[in-house]
Amino acid sequence: METRVITIARQVGTGGEDVAGIVAAATGYRLLDYRVVQEAAQEAGVSPETVSDALHKPSFFTRIIEALARNPATPASGQWGEPINIAATPLLTSVDYRQLIQQVIDDFANQGRVVLLGHGAQFILKNREDTLRVLVSGTADARARRLMSAMATDEAKARELVQRTDKERVDYFRAYYGEDWLGSSSYDLVVNTDRLEPQQAADIILAAARVRAPLAAAV
Repeated sequence: METRVITIARQVGTGGEDVAGIVAAATGYRLLDYRVVQEAAQEAGVSPETVSDALHKPSFFTRIIEALARNPATPASGQWGEPINIAATPLLTSVDYRQLIQQVIDDFANQGRVVLLGHGAQFILKNREDTLRVLVSGTADARARRLMSAMATDEAKARELVQRTDKERVDYFRAYYGEDWLGSSSYDLVVNTDRLEPQQAADIILAAARVRAPLAAAV
């Protein structure tokens, strides 16, 4: 079966954002990244405080989808900021927001030809046969070194960021989705970037997207 959707989850410091951008460019698929729904909601006039309205008023949801269609995500290569604590952010832990995210992800998955970066898309779309679910991973040492260079920070700060963000995301997806964020069974492919450049990691993902097929078809 054709791979029409690719979800990419990534640990901080793995270069997953760059990998996703390369995959999207190579396939010609649009890229929806971790910022895009918030930005589209702002453009559509849906504030975080009233995001639940988008679930109950079709015009709001339509405006968000239209805003996404006008503004494909363009992650900035090499620009790093400290990730937010998603489990401690009221918007991200709200039922309304998670339902909105699911609607947006389902809508674009149904359209196909999309790379989804973050937002738990690997769990939302886990039953779709046309979806390749990828985790971009790495060891704590390699990720800390990459963060030290990218963020001009010291080793202690980089290691603390690696450990803290992993724990926050594991806890968040377990609490709000009942899923194991780092569990290998949550993914079709896990790519370790310790010794891979973003282009090489993207090439592996692209190869997997070309050759994969439903299990039943391969028997």
